Amino acid sequence: MAKASGLSDAYLVWMVFASLLVVGVATLIQVRQLGPVGAGAVLPMFTAAFTIPFCITALVDGGPATLTTLIVVSALTQIVISRWLFILRRIVTPTVGGTVMMILSVTLASVVFDLLDSEAVKEPVPALLPALNPLGQAAAQLTTLVTLVIVVVLTLRASPALRLWAPLIGIAGGCVVAIALGIYDFGPVLRAPWVGLPQEWPNLGDAGAGFGVAFWTLLPAFLFLGVIISIQANGEAIGQQRVAHREQRAVDFRQVQRGLAGAGVSNLLAGIAGAVPTIIHPGIVAFTQVTGVAARRMGYCIGGILILVAFLPKVSGLLSGIPGPVLAGYLVVVTGTLFVDGARTVIQTEQNRQKVIAAGICFWIGAAFQFDLFALPDLGPVGNALLSSGVTTGGFSAIALILYLELTNPRSMRFRSPLHIDALPELNAFMARFADRRGWDAAMKDRLSAVAEETLLTLAPLDLESILDDDEPDADAASKEERQLVVVAASDGPVADLEFIGGGNDENIEDRIRQLQQYDEEAPEEEELSLRLLRSYALSVRHQQYHGMDVIAVRVGHPDTPVHR
Repeated sequence: MAKASGLSDAYLVWMVFASLLVVGVATLIQVRQLGPVGAGAVLPMFTAAFTIPFCITALVDGGPATLTTLIVVSALTQIVISRWLFILRRIVTPTVGGTVMMILSVTLASVVFDLLDSEAVKEPVPALLPALNPLGQAAAQLTTLVTLVIVVVLTLRASPALRLWAPLIGIAGGCVVAIALGIYDFGPVLRAPWVGLPQEWPNLGDAGAGFGVAFWTLLPAFLFLGVIISIQANGEAIGQQRVAHREQRAVDFRQVQRGLAGAGVSNLLAGIAGAVPTIIHPGIVAFTQVTGVAARRMGYCIGGILILVAFLPKVSGLLSGIPGPVLAGYLVVVTGTLFVDGARTVIQTEQNRQKVIAAGICFWIGAAFQFDLFALPDLGPVGNALLSSGVTTGGFSAIALILYLELTNPRSMRFRSPLHIDALPELNAFMARFADRRGWDAAMKDRLSAVAEETLLTLAPLDLESILDDDEPDADAASKEERQLVVVAASDGPVADLEFIGGGNDENIEDRIRQLQQYDEEAPEEEELSLRLLRSYALSVRHQQYHGMDVIAVRVGHPDTPVHR
């Protein structure tokens, strides 16, 4: 980015140093969790490669101050999305996040193709085995093949302990082949000092210099990049939760919100430091899936190493000297695993068949634009950058199709009341009106009323002490009145889709129902009766927990409809 913008080498050195420092600190924040910021999980931060064309345009048209201001605005957008994820849940959904994860695999695939062409080095060493030093692409392809074979063999058949080291062993083996074929560049290692800081501190411009014409021209693009980065972070945070636990669990969206806030703070630090925009590393889910390691101490090690390398130019020179074909061999494995994890996120979290189809369509839209399969007109630097990125085109398509499906659904009905068991008669009357408008029979009405009653009991369990005590303080009464229940009822053919929105317990109802299915007892405890009844009445139950708000989504079919769980 610095070279394409025509900036000095001092600015390049600073950006490398600042980027390493920012992603290291941000990784520690994600692991440690500072209040509402940080997921408390291994979500290492990484430079967002798909933002580079936009950053180049900002540097050329407005300079470093414009880029810094735009990245800060994009970061604030991500923080706002993390705070209001409950309201934006129709847009920033697991389906959209999984789709973006699949598209990121295509983006990585394009990087792999570029790396295969990078076998030429500035200061190559003589080949140790000249007879095996082919011409053209053959050396790069052989190096990639050796790296790929080592990583795949160890990943598929090695012991769990050895699988942890499979990527490193594969890269080391590929480097040995690269040295033998004379395509390893030792120049960056030889030129770099062992320890040090950037010799020159760049001038990022005056505070007001970032609000010129270039800023207002690029502002919509960077706002959209903030949304895309949030969607990517949403998908990675959900995917990491699914692979980090041995047993299946419901997604904790409170942790997802903290992960999105952590990504926003990371970009805020990047903007202030004059570094590159960051995202959650797109390969962490695949790495966790391959190695089976998700302990938080690994995240501390990753963050610490990144910060340490920032002050060790010799080590960063060693890493930057790894030939592209070696990295290509490893990224092939990451690309395939990332695609599978994205597809699994869509399939496991989305029950609407139309939305699953939309995810597949958007994936191929992103792939088509990523590989330039369309002849597009010249729309200027920003427009060309938007359309040439599979992440932006596929992500925008996913948002558009999801919103289209939401807006074209049959009109839903809404019910609101205080979150208390006394609201049950009105709730039952609402369910009866909903069934009448859909033309459903008495059996379906009874089923909807039963589901509504059991769900209300799980959100607002009956408190006998408060009923017997008539002298409740006014403050307690006021706090109870503040808790509201909102029920949104819609239909998908003969199936009812109900959303119960309100406060709830710390426990996840979806997880508790799954545990009841696994450990069914003949004599259930009294507090489990509502969950057992709800499990028997509903086709599916999904519990999404946000900060200060719970959403229980229940699908209800006719009593005569066979249930497949």
